[in-house]
Formats: sequence, structure tokens, C-alpha cells
Amino acid sequence: MAQVIVVHGYTASPEENWFPWLQQKAEEEHISLKVLRLDPSPKPSLATWFAQMQEQIGQLDENSILIAHSLGCIATLHYLSQVLKQHSIKQLVLVAGFNGRLGRLEEVNSFIDAAQINFDLLQQQVEHRVVIYSKGDNRVNPRLSLEQADSLKAEVIQAQHQGHFIDSDGCTVLPEVWTVIQPYLID
Repeated sequence: MAQVIVVHGYTASPEENWFPWLQQKAEEEHISLKVLRLDPSPKPSLATWFAQMQEQIGQLDENSILIAHSLGCIATLHYLSQVLKQHSIKQLVLVAGFNGRLGRLEEVNSFIDAAQINFDLLQQQVEHRVVIYSKGDNRVNPRLSLEQADSLKAEVIQAQHQGHFIDSDGCTVLPEVWTVIQPYLID
């Protein structure tokens, strides 16, 4: 049975955006899904997030699915680059992800700069890689999400939602995520 882990983005929490909807969908289907609770500081530390991820994730295996949003994508790619050296996971879904600095939000630059991401390793150790983006994202330029997809040789999905996939943009459901993970939930 799949283990699904969700990594939220900058200043977010499990109670925001489309995460409660995704938790509800997983409960209805009797799927194990956990949205991590990471430091919501306006000046986050990658080392802090990494330690919190280690503590909350536990052991990953070939049935693990990770879903990440925005800055959580950087944290997740860094985390997986450190822990997937000996084993693989089933799926990685990145929503509004990016590589490198955004050109805005200076307070996250040190977080981004600290990330060590091994794209070659991730291509080998993650069975199915997906990037979901929005043409109307005003926080992460869609070009940056497409660059991330290229770095991972990932499947690309353009979402119906036009925005950064946050509740202040009206995004409280994200059916594309459920659609893409559903085939991988049960062996």
C-alpha cells in the first residue's frame, strides 16, 4: 500500500490551500496520507526543514509517493537527493516548483542556495516524476516549473487552476494531483 507524504510551501500549513481537500480524498479511499508541518517562518532555514522532514517522514520505500508545493519542492528535492542513495520511491509530484532563485522573495534565497539537488540520482531513484504548473502563476513563473520538469525528465501537466495553487488565489481543490497519484496508490 502506498504511503503519501505532502510537503507544503513557504509560510503554509497542513490546514491551508488544497491540502485539507487532499487529506479528505485520501481518507475516503482509505489511503495513508500525511501533510508535514514545517516551520512557517518568513525566513525559513533549509536545515530546519530537513530535520523536520526527517522526523516526520520516517522510512521511505518503493511504495512512497511525495507531493510538494512551491518552496516545498526545493526542500523535497534536496531531501530526496540525500536519502535516496540506496533505495527508490514510486512517485514524486511537484506543484509550482522551480530550480534556483525566483528573482523575488529575498528571504528564501539562502534556503534555495543551500539546497543540493542531484537530478541524475532522482531520475534513477524515482519511478514516476510529474510537474504540475499553471500558466497563470504570478509567484512562480511557469517557465521555471517547466525548467524543473526538464531537469527531472518529468511528465508535465498544465493545471486548470490559474494561480499559485493557494487558497488566497481560490485554490482549495487540485484534482490534477489526485488524478496523477491514483494509479500508484495500490499495487
